[in-house]
Amino acid sequence: MRFRDRREAGERLALRLRQLRGGRAVVLGLSEGGLVVAAQIADVLGAPLDVLLTQRIEAAGPPPVLLGAVGEGGLLVWDHDAIRRFDIAAVELTRLADRARAGLARQVAVYRRDVAPVPIAGRTVVLADDGAATGTTAHTAISVLRARQVGRVVLAVPVAQAPVLDRLAREADEFVCLRPLPWLHAVRNSYRKFPAVADTEALALLHREPRRPTEVAR
Repeated sequence: MRFRDRREAGERLALRLRQLRGGRAVVLGLSEGGLVVAAQIADVLGAPLDVLLTQRIEAAGPPPVLLGAVGEGGLLVWDHDAIRRFDIAAVELTRLADRARAGLARQVAVYRRDVAPVPIAGRTVVLADDGAATGTTAHTAISVLRARQVGRVVLAVPVAQAPVLDRLAREADEFVCLRPLPWLHAVRNSYRKFPAVADTEALALLHREPRRPTEVAR
């Protein structure tokens, strides 16, 4: 089974999160694609929508090798198993981390220029993405949220690799996944349509007016 697109995936996740309607939840998209999923959830919950910015740390491929991620506030998380497996030198890790920080700074300049972050301290945060293949980015994001003293973290993804799901389920207070898989080579393979999400589309979602809670079809 594949999802039609990110919007359908978000609508189906929203069905599993309806108990949060009328509360003080905030929905955060993890990455531009995650923001499309998050927007559908925010519509159903009637919750504020925001983005949690992270930048992947990758070694050149093919295919690129994910080594870690850096999140807003400068928090750095490494995938030490990948670093050992590919024998990446310390000087190269420093170079790649600096490049990721520069990329994150560019993201912050674009996404935080006109939209202040939604206050999240003490609140339930639904962290949504379009999938979790390695979990490194989600792990970084959860660490960022803990540092910002949120009340609860609900991680919501349409698809995830089962070993990753097990690890992230221990890190989040609640984990909703529609399609756990024993092996997930690439998130895009779980979608019929998986276009790149431009900054303009993501910013349009962040600038839209808040919506009242809505129902979605079962």
